[in-house]
Amino acid sequence: MTEGERTIQVSREGIVRDATVAWRFDRTSWIVEIVSAGFGTAQARADDAFEALCLIREELEPFGWRIGVAGAQADVWPSGMARDQGGGQRAYRMTTEQVGDLVDTFEPVDPETVTTVALQRAESDRLYEAIRRSARVG
Repeated sequence: MTEGERTIQVSREGIVRDATVAWRFDRTSWIVEIVSAGFGTAQARADDAFEALCLIREELEPFGWRIGVAGAQADVWPSGMARDQGGGQRAYRMTTEQVGDLVDTFEPVDPETVTTVALQRAESDRLYEAIRRSARVG
C-alpha cells in the first residue's frame, strides 16, 4: 500500500480532538499530512512515512500536541528493513526480551498512550540494547 487515510485522535493538555492522518508515496518520498481543528494542517516529506510522522510530531510537540497513532508509542520503532521495503508504514512493538509483532504506524490509539519523538527514540535504543544483552546472555 502506497497511500492511506485514517481518522485518529490528537490531544493537548488533556483535551482530545478528532483528526485525519493521510500518507502517500510521491515518486521519490513519503508525504504525511495530519489535519485537525486544533492546529490546522501539518505536513512533512521524508524518505519513509514513519520519519515524516516524526517530523510532524517534532513540529507539534512544543505546543503540547500528541498524535494518537501506534507509531508514536514509546515501545514502537521500525527496523531499517521495514523502512526500506515497507516505507515505514509498519513498525515493531518491542519488549526488553524481544522485537515483537509488527503494528501499523498509523493505527489509531489513545493519544494519552503516546510520547515525544525524543523519548520514543531513547526508549527504542534502550530496548534494542536490552534485547542485544539478553541474546548474548541466553
